[in-house]
Amino acid sequence: MLKAGPLVFFRCQAIESLHGGRKSEQLHRRSNEGCVKLRSMRLGFSGVVIAGLSGLIGATLGCSSTERADFASAGAAGVSGVNGAGAGNLVGASGSSGAMFNGCPEHPTPQRTQGSLLSMPLHVFLQNQAFAFGQRNALSDGGSVVPLNFRFYISEVALQRKTGESVTVDVLTAAGAPAPYGVHLFDAEEPNSSTLRVLAPAGDYAGLSFALGIGLACNQLRPDRTAPPLTTDSQMTWPHSGGFLFLRYEGRNEGADGSADAGVAATIPSMVHMGGSIAQELVPRVTVAGAFSLSSNSPREKALNVIMDDLFAAATSNLDVSDMSLAPGAEAIAGERLRRSISGLSVFQLEPG
Repeated sequence: MLKAGPLVFFRCQAIESLHGGRKSEQLHRRSNEGCVKLRSMRLGFSGVVIAGLSGLIGATLGCSSTERADFASAGAAGVSGVNGAGAGNLVGASGSSGAMFNGCPEHPTPQRTQGSLLSMPLHVFLQNQAFAFGQRNALSDGGSVVPLNFRFYISEVALQRKTGESVTVDVLTAAGAPAPYGVHLFDAEEPNSSTLRVLAPAGDYAGLSFALGIGLACNQLRPDRTAPPLTTDSQMTWPHSGGFLFLRYEGRNEGADGSADAGVAATIPSMVHMGGSIAQELVPRVTVAGAFSLSSNSPREKALNVIMDDLFAAATSNLDVSDMSLAPGAEAIAGERLRRSISGLSVFQLEPG
């Protein structure tokens, strides 16, 4: 028998940031007064699947788009008593999240204990110039943009041999240990995060591929019960119950006359929030071509460039994303356009040589 615990509701308060962490200059106060929000759901279950309850509640309350995202994500994930695959961020009778089934362990089993260290410094460019975080970056039209928040996850890294074989590799920390959850968080504000490191076998390679974000099992983890980089401190949490953002960008645009957003916003968005779902696998995969070789137990460095021109072009395209299951703000629409396009773009490029 399924036993449902009490549903506790509270009045939504005005918020300044949708995703927690420090305030950004581009995050606007949004008042949600009058919106009743689902605060917690405690379910005990035995072999029975409930799906959509939270989504139904959110849809009928007339909440803001971000709050409907909370409900829809939680409802779409459902709760499964069979294998926990849909448990998402809802907590069952055991007090553990769906991640208790270990689909995304904090300490993943290493692919190998020996190999060659490949270090890939992440260099960010806009209009063929280094994109300086927190500084005024001049644009060719006389305007400027100041990036205030730029971060993204990389996981599931694989190197592509020239023979076509894909070789899964371990993501490492700066100390050389396997990265928690096999995930690297790039944060433009933290120099220590600016290099992606992997341990790989020697050989000749034609490029690499990776998930720009995190897989479904990791996305279903609760950020209040995990270790970095999958915590609220990452500033990558999707609105409560919606998993994590895969990529987050915020900036301040100025026209040539110094006015905010004058003529710039059409090609450079002030906000891009790319996320997925805790109900299905939506993380995009990126393939980066570029030949390189690794020698046995010999470290190698090869820069991985991030081309913001292509990222912004995808985010501001006219791609129709009206079939999105949620009703998010402009930042999430930009992110969804990017998510659907990025696998076919050259946002990431290996430096020649």
